[in-house]
Parts: sequence; structure tokens; C-alpha cells
Amino acid sequence: MEATRIDLAEWEYFGEGGSSTSYINKKDGNIVLKLCNKDIPATSVLKEYQAARSFNEAGFPSPAVYDFVTDGERSGYTAERIKGKISYARTLSQEPDSVENLARRFATLALELHRTPADVSKMTNARENLLNAMGDLSYVPEDVAEAVRKRFSSIREETACLHGDLNPGNLITFEGKDRWIGINEFAYGDPYLDIATMHIICNFLPAKSVSDLYHTDRSTLRKFFIAFKKAYFGENWDSKETNARIMDAAIVRFCAAAASNPGYTDILVPLVRGRRIMFLIKRGV
Repeated sequence: MEATRIDLAEWEYFGEGGSSTSYINKKDGNIVLKLCNKDIPATSVLKEYQAARSFNEAGFPSPAVYDFVTDGERSGYTAERIKGKISYARTLSQEPDSVENLARRFATLALELHRTPADVSKMTNARENLLNAMGDLSYVPEDVAEAVRKRFSSIREETACLHGDLNPGNLITFEGKDRWIGINEFAYGDPYLDIATMHIICNFLPAKSVSDLYHTDRSTLRKFFIAFKKAYFGENWDSKETNARIMDAAIVRFCAAAASNPGYTDILVPLVRGRRIMFLIKRGV
């Protein structure tokens, strides 16, 4: 798909994140432009754009996605701007007592997403994506690689719709309605892969990262995850099988991240081997 060329003079700088810069259309303030950094290939940005479009087309509540574009150096896409929105994560920081209510709402929406059969002709397979991202596992010791392969085998071949980055920062509220955002990795597969993303964010990220990315403290985020699990899984929320499947999926996700960021192996190796250092990392020591 060829990108539409835009004139950046028609856009006003709005802000930036770790991998992109946002702009607002000067003529229509309801349109936002996201341009990814120069080092991100156009093919990767196109996949992100197509994932967001597929999410729209599947009928899930989310901002509309418009055109795949380029300014000549960077690739990106335009989308609907939701003025006055607030994320679940931001709400948690401002209203700590809202944890239980927000977690139940979040779980209801996640279940609706995961119970929706995917159109596999238009979406990628999350399990295959992770397998390709992990590669040959040569970046970790052989005993760890073998354990990870066994963990990977527990991820089931399913056709549920997956958000790809399930967390309270990626659900916004506007005028009493909830909408998903951050749909960069929309795919189909085992719902535990989505739950594992939440598990990683709530239990393994350093306190500063939690504060910077989700505008709240780690303790509140962990309370949110526990309340979410209770609402999502019911009486089996803390069962041995549930926790084992979450951990298996989390380790696989860690491997995929470590393949592109070797620094993650500092967490991955002790996590798989079960050493006490993991107990300390989980508590930010």
C-alpha cells in the first residue's frame, strides 16, 4: 500500500512519545496525525495502521483510523481525535477508590473482545508472531531456552480477537463511553497472551516506568489487576491453572521482547529459572 504524501505545514505539533510525534490538523482539530520516528520502517508502520483499521472494521469501540501517510521521511497515519478523553490509568491516579469499578468494566470489555471470533483472513496469528519474534533463543542459556519452548507449547491455537497491548492506559472514557486505543498489535490467538501483558505491566515494570507510562503507582496498578482477574475469571481467578497459563504466556512475551532488547534477559533468565532474584524484581527491590 502506497502512503499518501502530506504537507507538514498543515499540521500543528501536539506532542511526542518514545517512537512517534503527534500533530493536530490546523483546519480540522478533530483529526490527529501520528508520524513514527525515522528509524521505524514504513512496513512496520503499515502493519500498525492495518491493525488499527481492522479493529475499527471489526466493530470494537475505538477512534476512527483514516489514511496511511508520509511526510517524505517518516511514515504514519491519521485518525480521529477524541477531545476531553481520559484513560482508565489516569482515572486510577486521580480516583484511587475507583479501582474495583474500573476493573470490572475493563474485564467486561476484555471478555467481549476475547469472545469475538476473529476474521483470520484479515488478521495475523499472535502465536506465530511471537514465535518469529523469539527466534532461535540463542540469546539465553540453553536450559532457559528449553524451558521457554515448553512454556510456548502451552499457548493454545485459538481464534479469539486480541488487543495486543491490554492495559488500563489503552482504554479511554469520553462522555460516558469507553473506547480502546493503542491498537498496534491487533491479532488473533489465545486470550492469555493479552492477560499476560497486563501481568507483566502490573508486576514487573519498575516503579518509575509505571508512574511515567500509566500515571499511577504500582500498588494501585496491582490492585487493579487482581480486581480485573476476579471479574474476568470468576471463581478460578487465582487457580493453579490460571496462574500457570498467565505465567507461561508472560515468559513467551518476555522472550519476544528480549530478542530485540537484550537487556530484558536480566529479568527473563531468573524468571524462568525461578531464582529468588525474581521475587525481589517483582517488588522493585
